[in-house]
Amino acid sequence: MQHPLYDTWTGLIDDRYALRRMIGRGGMGEVWSADDLVLRRAVAVKLLHTQLTLDEVAQSRFQREVRAAASLNHPRVAAVYDAGRLPTVPPRPFLVMEYVSGHTAAERLRSAPPSTQEAVDWVAGTLEALTCAHAAGLVHRDVKPANVMITADGLVKVMDFGIAHISDGHDKGVTRTGSAVGTAAYMSPEQAQGRPVDARSDLYSTGCMLYELLTGRQPFTGDSPFAIAYQHMCADPQAPGDLGVQLPPHVQAVLTRAMAKNPDDRFADATAMHEALVAHRSHGFAPPQDTTLLKAPTFPEEPATTVLRTSRQSRGPLRMALAALALLGAGAVTAAVLTAAPDATHAIGPGPQTSPSSSASPSSTEPATPAVAVPGNLVGKTLAQARADLAELGLNIALTPRSSDVGTSTVMATVPSAGTRLGRGDTVLLATRTDRHARDAFLMDDHIP
Repeated sequence: MQHPLYDTWTGLIDDRYALRRMIGRGGMGEVWSADDLVLRRAVAVKLLHTQLTLDEVAQSRFQREVRAAASLNHPRVAAVYDAGRLPTVPPRPFLVMEYVSGHTAAERLRSAPPSTQEAVDWVAGTLEALTCAHAAGLVHRDVKPANVMITADGLVKVMDFGIAHISDGHDKGVTRTGSAVGTAAYMSPEQAQGRPVDARSDLYSTGCMLYELLTGRQPFTGDSPFAIAYQHMCADPQAPGDLGVQLPPHVQAVLTRAMAKNPDDRFADATAMHEALVAHRSHGFAPPQDTTLLKAPTFPEEPATTVLRTSRQSRGPLRMALAALALLGAGAVTAAVLTAAPDATHAIGPGPQTSPSSSASPSSTEPATPAVAVPGNLVGKTLAQARADLAELGLNIALTPRSSDVGTSTVMATVPSAGTRLGRGDTVLLATRTDRHARDAFLMDDHIP
């Protein structure tokens, strides 16, 4: 028999932790404020959702968070105090951690966008936490504003190591080769492709967070996690200056380098990025008065942590493009969205994958060049024909991994899909193949009921 949390006996865990009220809820579990009756201090207790107690992947992720966070001892990382299992059937894991009073950076973005100095300070604190994590062999893989707490004293606490990559090999099977786990809006290009990640992937995500803190907008937007991941691989974000945000030169330089597509072009480690970001602090750095948004943006719910992988369940035009990429070994494609595990004082539920800019009024600084639509007749044409058609519209092309670059090869899918509006100079990703049988198999698979 499974006992609901509100049963009297479950209000006290291990005769020590008295649960008070739920303060966060997400796809992985729920977080409660509690009192440690032994040490007489406030704590936060994270409980895996009852319905996930038989889910091996969820169990592994939860235990991974316990191991990852418990291995770190740093003032910028929320501390783990205890862990165990409720005596339910089946047992329900719990995690006792430091209670952090404050708000996430995502909440602050929605309520009052930070100044340039605040954004720099928050990211600098995040980098300090990542320096500690990376030294311990951990890659966070989900750095984003929702996982960064700002305390009442203005201190930074990085949270949620539930999908951290542990270099000791204990996480094998939790994330498979060819799958990318993270939040699409902040994924590094190599992470989006399901390739191996290292500390520099976290630096890219931190750069994406810095961009959003400074501009009020996520660097890339789209109608699906895959559309956003594609832009991380092939597109450049709009320059902050075009959004009415004038940045100090050294901050702009840090932003540009952190978000480089090639990991080798990024900072070598979190310490190097931190030093570059705060280099002018000793010189009395004060942001100019015009480093604010032209108008305050509106913010949606924080996007959920996403698993990008192949699936036979999705249908429709997007699936055709995704299945083609999977067939060609292009890496990770969208199949499911998992809600991010809640942090100590805030629940992040599933939200739209659009960015703040999607509902904001167009700025006078928007490019004047007219948008063009991705042609609807590219699939089935030769690469040479598709290249010519796109060039005539002022669009560039890129090929998925393992695509054929022979001019007579056949276009099997495009990303974005046909009809998507793009600006001149944007890139369309083409999946091409010379093997006719592979294309036929792909088309037949799409009609499987």
